[in-house]
Amino acid sequence: MEYDFQRHEPCFDRVLFVLTLDRKKMKERIVAGTETAVRSRLRGNPDAEVICDVTRQLGTFLIEFEQDPDGKWNRLGLAPLREALHTNRWKQPDLEKTAGSFLQQKYQTGDPVRQYAAFRIWEGYLVAREYRNRSAACDRFIESVSPFTLAFQTNTTAGFEQRMGRPVPSDPSHRLPPQLLPEDTRLALWYPDQRMGMECACAYESFYPAMIYYLNRLKDWGLCFRQCKVCSRFFLAKSQRYELCSEKCRKAQALQNKREFDERARENNYDLLYKNECQNWRNKINKSKNTAGFPEERLEEMMIAFETFKKEALQRKKLIRTGESNPKDFTNWLYQQSDIIAELTEKYTKKVF
Repeated sequence: MEYDFQRHEPCFDRVLFVLTLDRKKMKERIVAGTETAVRSRLRGNPDAEVICDVTRQLGTFLIEFEQDPDGKWNRLGLAPLREALHTNRWKQPDLEKTAGSFLQQKYQTGDPVRQYAAFRIWEGYLVAREYRNRSAACDRFIESVSPFTLAFQTNTTAGFEQRMGRPVPSDPSHRLPPQLLPEDTRLALWYPDQRMGMECACAYESFYPAMIYYLNRLKDWGLCFRQCKVCSRFFLAKSQRYELCSEKCRKAQALQNKREFDERARENNYDLLYKNECQNWRNKINKSKNTAGFPEERLEEMMIAFETFKKEALQRKKLIRTGESNPKDFTNWLYQQSDIIAELTEKYTKKVF
C-alpha cells in the first residue's frame, strides 16, 4: 500500500501485525493492516488493502529484525513529533517534515517491521493532534509507540545458542524490558481458515510477544539457526548439517569447489612431473654407474648436478605455494633440466664412440 507521511484524516481503527508460520514449507507470512482487511487477505482476497503482505523464508522476521543501536528512530522519528505536539503551528511543518522523511524512508524499504512501526508512529501522531489537550495526547502517543522503537534496541532479537544454533527457550521475565506495560505483552491467536488449520499470531501493542511466540515455535519444531559458509548470513535449517542458505550460495560453493579441485589437479600435475624428472635423473645416474669404465669424476659431476636440481626445484615449488610463481613456469623449467643430465651423459658417450 502506498502511503504518504503528510497530514490527512487519521485512521482510528486498530492496525494489526499478523504473523503466520508454515513449518512444512519453511515459510513465514506477515500481513499488517486493519483487522477487517487482514482477515479478508488471509481468506484469499487480493484486493483487500493492507499495509503489507509478505511471504518469506522462515526465520527472516527474527534474523533481519530492525536494529537501532544509535536511537535514530527516537531522535528522528519520535522526538520531532513530540516537539510538534508541544510547539506552535508555525514550527510544526518543519518538525513534521523531519519525522515524515525519516519514516517514509523506513516505510519504502518494504520490510514489514519497519513499515508497521512507521505507519503506527505517524498515525499515532495524527490522532494525537485531534485532541484539545495536546500535552496529555502527546503522553498517550509516546506511551503507545515507544514499545516499537524500544524493540529495535534489543541486542539479541533472534536469540539462539551460538554453538549449536538452537533457539533459546524464552523467559519473558528476562527477555521483556521492565518498562513495558502489561498490555504491551498481549498476543492473540487467530484461526481464520479452520479447514486449513491456519494459526495466526496477532500483535498490536509491541513486537515483543510476536518474537517470543516465534522463538517458542522454532524451539518446539526442533529447528536451528545456521550461518551460511558463502555469504555469512544466518538462516533457519532443519538440522545442523545445512551450511548453505540458498540455491545461489549452493551454486557459488560448487563453483568454488571446482576451482579448488582444478587447483589441486594442477598442483598434483606439476608435482608428478617433478617426480618423473627426478626418476629420469636417477635412471641415467644408475645406468652410468653400471657402465664399465664410466669416469668417476663425470659421475660425481652428475651427482652434484642432481642435488643442485632437487634443491632449486624445492625452492621453486615453495614459490608456487606462496603464489609468487605458477605451475606453468615450473613445468617449463623442468623441461630445461632434462637437457642438463642428457648433456652430462652424452659427453662420455661421444668420447667412447
